[in-house]
Amino acid sequence: MTAFEVCSKRTAQPLLGCQRIAMTGFLLSMALLLAPAAVRADATETKLVVTATVMKHASLKVLSQPASVTVTAADIRVGYVDVPAPAQVAVQSNTQAGYMLMFESQGEFLQQTLVRGLANDVQVGAAGGGIVQTPGGRGMSKTTLDLGFRFVLSASAQQGTYPWPMRLSVIAL
Repeated sequence: MTAFEVCSKRTAQPLLGCQRIAMTGFLLSMALLLAPAAVRADATETKLVVTATVMKHASLKVLSQPASVTVTAADIRVGYVDVPAPAQVAVQSNTQAGYMLMFESQGEFLQQTLVRGLANDVQVGAAGGGIVQTPGGRGMSKTTLDLGFRFVLSASAQQGTYPWPMRLSVIAL
């Protein structure tokens, strides 16, 4: 029988007394239920270890580049064509080892390509090539590159306007 039931059977007891008895019973029950948990929480200590693995990431966004390359008779005589406007690319990488900037040539009229705008000029063959770039610090590095191109013409190059022959990509190291 609960304290509240006892209180309701005793009509001689005033209502405030019944409420006190019920509240005391409730508080005593809660104290008994919570006491072991409180003792256990003080007696033991729990540690939680959290780890995370950050995946290597590198991305390249072409901000601007020429749409085409025009080869003139004068270019054929000297054996190369300098592209007047640079290609601008944004590279992001989160690796301390850096990234490899890849150049893929898709022009039949090219023998090789000289790329300017990196720490050193880079010469890539007819199929293309790549160069390793190291970041300036820790964490995510963001770099904007202005790349100039000199296309060394193949022996079979003809005058005309060609679609932009270079495809750029990036690989996280």
